[in-house]
Amino acid sequence: MPLYRASLRALGAVALLAVALACGGKKKEDAASANSVNIAGTVTYVRVPLANDANGVPTGLVDSSVAANLQTKPARGVLIRVYQLNDQLGPDGVTKTPVWLLKSSGFTDANGLYLLAVPKDKPLMVELMSTFDGGGGHSVNLIGDPAGIASTVPQSDRYRYAMRKAFDGTAPAGNPTPASLPAGDGIVNFTVGLSDKWWLVNPTYDRGSLVATAAASPVDETTLAGRTTGTGSRVLAIGDTVASFKGVYGTATPGATLDLHYVPGVSSTRGSFIEYDRTVYPLAFDAYLSSLHYFGSIQGGPANDDAFDEGVILPLLARNLLWAGNNARTFSTPLAPLFPVAAALTDLSPDMARIEGLAEAMAANVLKTPYLADTQGTALAAPAVDIRNITGLSAAQLSPYSAPAIRALAWEIILKASSVASPGNPTTWTNSINPLAAARFFQAPVGFTNGATDATGRDTEPLNIYSQLARLKESKNLGEPADLVTIFTDATLTSLTTPFGVPWPRPTTGATAVFVSSWGTDPNALTTPLAPFTLSMAKAVQVRGSYPNASEGEVFYSGFSLSADKRYILSVAVSPALDATSQIDLDLPQLSRTFSFTGAGGSTAALTLPVANTAPFYHPVRVRLKSPTAIQPDVSVTVSFTPSL
Repeated sequence: MPLYRASLRALGAVALLAVALACGGKKKEDAASANSVNIAGTVTYVRVPLANDANGVPTGLVDSSVAANLQTKPARGVLIRVYQLNDQLGPDGVTKTPVWLLKSSGFTDANGLYLLAVPKDKPLMVELMSTFDGGGGHSVNLIGDPAGIASTVPQSDRYRYAMRKAFDGTAPAGNPTPASLPAGDGIVNFTVGLSDKWWLVNPTYDRGSLVATAAASPVDETTLAGRTTGTGSRVLAIGDTVASFKGVYGTATPGATLDLHYVPGVSSTRGSFIEYDRTVYPLAFDAYLSSLHYFGSIQGGPANDDAFDEGVILPLLARNLLWAGNNARTFSTPLAPLFPVAAALTDLSPDMARIEGLAEAMAANVLKTPYLADTQGTALAAPAVDIRNITGLSAAQLSPYSAPAIRALAWEIILKASSVASPGNPTTWTNSINPLAAARFFQAPVGFTNGATDATGRDTEPLNIYSQLARLKESKNLGEPADLVTIFTDATLTSLTTPFGVPWPRPTTGATAVFVSSWGTDPNALTTPLAPFTLSMAKAVQVRGSYPNASEGEVFYSGFSLSADKRYILSVAVSPALDATSQIDLDLPQLSRTFSFTGAGGSTAALTLPVANTAPFYHPVRVRLKSPTAIQPDVSVTVSFTPSL
């Protein structure tokens, strides 16, 4: 049953229930039906906030041992489930097996409130679970498997965090299935402190029903080796950060269910991250829904715990949205590793510069500050990232290929959208920035890049910073707090973009006029050979010991049109020949196929390239030098389409 999302309605329901229970009864209209009652409540958690100096620069988490330093906040978008205890008859018609049936569920609203109608004739158990509303019909699950993301347990059996109470609000110590028979409407609140313990539950038992003996199988997390206190409010702090992001941008997942692994004392060597290549973790397969989840991990190790670090988690969620928004378009994002916040990524391919530059700015927009902090204990693990900082970059490193330039420009757009005079100060940022004002700027265009299409209605190029700037020229949508098109005139954009090497209006000639080379219509190597192009790792950056191969020189975009179905032999010639650690990947997104070439290149078997709808039909091409372990010398690449019978 869906949860009422309107805060006032839920708040009113809780108030009515409180009055009714206090008076020893309830009004007739409070009951959902003759056979059901209402259950309502509030979920709150204790947060350890970030401390800032007088200039708004983060200095670390406050001292959590001082109660006055802590904040009690509503837990937004967290899942509440209500189970009913039933007796199920066995095959002999006599034997009875107790089972718990899921009777109602929903997510808390913006005030941490929930209201559900539930049956009243049998004992009920209320469960708070570490599943959060990720938007777009998808969830973000916080996984508490003791081994973290490296666990050998299949996705469907990995533990999640849960707290359980009986319908009357009691939770006897050591009882994983507290239940009581409703006498009328009820209020069950969950107040989660810093070190309260959770049950670790197997979600397989939450597919609608669970046998009573299985329901008793949850693990008290404090009984695990090395655990002396509960994970407490860190669970809900992570989920509430998801809610903060979703509240501004609408969705927090990469387009499907996201499983984030977090266990105190456990960290991945990759730090906090989300993996977008779902083949990396085959155990992410959800057998119940026959689909692959996305897997990620939040650091929980003693050296660096990110549970309260919104400056770490929000950029991860931003990459979800940016990556998903580029997926399935004419030119889609290659499955390359995404980067840590601290990397100076000044020479990326234009689509990856968009993702890496905007991700941190999207986080800053939610937080209303240009500073992103990663804490370690009560101190910072490293100096806070100031997304405005472009000191040390040369003029050549300020460009549409530069993530630092794009994120600094984005901050100026955030200020301007909320009518905050640059540079502002911590007071004006907090009081005047409305994150919804600039939200559209960070979203992928609804139509096509810059609104420009050819006869086939295709994107003219991969998404890039100019795709996003063009969004500022769109008419105001219903519900948007600012009319961006009147704020961002051409003169205003010229003033904003020039210091960051992103000239506006966009140049009509030169390297940034368009990021795609044209191979014309019906290419034919026998009559008009295609010109060679160069792939170079001269500007490649190494991230966590490998090269992600997404720099400006490592990726080449092109495309061609077909007047009719064509059968070709596709060849790639590479000079000089690649070393043994490298290859050339040629992607044909319309076919969802990638062809890989090593050494001096090679040829494919004959393949048919179709006209899928109206001719001329456009086929985009992405060619990428892939050399994750070593710098490959510059290579000249020649692609040939040779007609074949």
